[in-house]
Amino acid sequence: MEFVLYLLALILILAVIITVRTVMFVRAGGEKTSLFKSKLPDPQLDTQKIAEHLSAAIQVETISYEDPGQNRTENFDKLHGLLERTYPRLHATLTREVLESHSLLYTWQGSNPALNPVVFMAHQDVVPADEHTLEKWTHPPFSGRIADGFIWGRGSLDIKNQLIAVMEAVEHLLEQGFQPERTVLLSFSHDEEVLGHGAPAIVRHLKEKGVRVHAVLDEGNSVLEGVLPGFKGHTAPIAVAEKGYLSLKFTVEASGGHSSTPAPETAIGILARAIDRLQAHPFPYHLNAVLPMFRGLSPAAPRLLQVAFANLWLFGGLVRRQLAAETETAAAIHTTTAPTLFHGGVKDNVLPTHAEAVVNFRLLPGDSVAEVLERVRSVVNDSRVRIEPIPEYAWEPSPVSPTDTPAYLHIVSVVKELFPGTACAPSNMLGATDARNYHAISSRVYRFSPILMHKNDLDRVHGINERISLENMHTMVVFFHRLIQRWSSGQM
Repeated sequence: MEFVLYLLALILILAVIITVRTVMFVRAGGEKTSLFKSKLPDPQLDTQKIAEHLSAAIQVETISYEDPGQNRTENFDKLHGLLERTYPRLHATLTREVLESHSLLYTWQGSNPALNPVVFMAHQDVVPADEHTLEKWTHPPFSGRIADGFIWGRGSLDIKNQLIAVMEAVEHLLEQGFQPERTVLLSFSHDEEVLGHGAPAIVRHLKEKGVRVHAVLDEGNSVLEGVLPGFKGHTAPIAVAEKGYLSLKFTVEASGGHSSTPAPETAIGILARAIDRLQAHPFPYHLNAVLPMFRGLSPAAPRLLQVAFANLWLFGGLVRRQLAAETETAAAIHTTTAPTLFHGGVKDNVLPTHAEAVVNFRLLPGDSVAEVLERVRSVVNDSRVRIEPIPEYAWEPSPVSPTDTPAYLHIVSVVKELFPGTACAPSNMLGATDARNYHAISSRVYRFSPILMHKNDLDRVHGINERISLENMHTMVVFFHRLIQRWSSGQM
């Protein structure tokens, strides 16, 4: 009987600890906001005209190819001309510089030169549409068709929508007579989709001029609905960092010969086993990578998730298994391993003398290129497999930008103004963006695209039937109209 009483007492104490920790965890969630008295009302927007402007930009096929020889550079010139005609006030007031042949940098000089500038980013280029999927598109990928409440086409989500929204906002601010106190820079690279040279060239240019940037906003996560299982309402994970990037080339040399008398191990077989060992030994999972996000989003989280994340000391193993079971959440808590290229052989009856593969890793903040390379070599553990980084495809995870600054709080504030009730939180960006280059001249680099995305919208990015609603485009313009005022003030 005494044992039962002790057991009940322990259970009661455990329940109290779990409950108290959960309450404190949820209370700590939810992002603060920053008050700001705007001098200007929201502009009177013509939603149809905004849609037509994006439509026209989509129709200009500014595709970036891995092989630069395939690029139609004249289309970037065409897009630049379109922007000049569409936004005459912007081009009459801001200084425009063209770097690395087609990347654009606009400078809107502020009234107080002592204040460091702020940067708003997007990119002009888009990925091609897979020719094998064209018949599956409701409207052709470069039609820019406006139909059924949407603007359809490549770039409508990634990321000509943001480029157009920023320029629309600036054009309307100029029309309203707005003068920024802090200089505003608009940075639009032309080769982001191939991890190109445009954004690095812009950053080098600013660095050579001695410019230190106060804050940066590039494309990134969006306001989500129905994407995170069990979460109520809208959630907005605002990226304060992004994963690193590393592509490793694996090479095996062998003697070759006729396929009728194969050696016990061939070049392809050796290489295949090396890749298989890598996939069988994934990088470890780290829940602390997503803890700030789940704390911030906890007011919208289901009760069981609140309890689990508030008490990782007890439920950490369960949470880790649950997140690791889904590809999207797994990618958020560890460095990922993805074999992407495999080449070997020239004929079906000839043993190849050479086989090679490329494996792409996305590095979680906290990991490094050197550590990943060391671990990969240890896991493969085969001297016949040469493993080398591809220099142009290797960089460290970005630093983590602060969330206790006006720059971040202003983003949260405008999100909550335009999407009432949204739970906001800091997060990591899983993909690569141009923003990573700006850490060289700024400690506050954020990635966020102010549109509402449903679960079935996520596959449209780089996929079939990419589209954006007219309502989303309207909201994007208002977002940047408000945020530019906040960020360009002396209150930052």
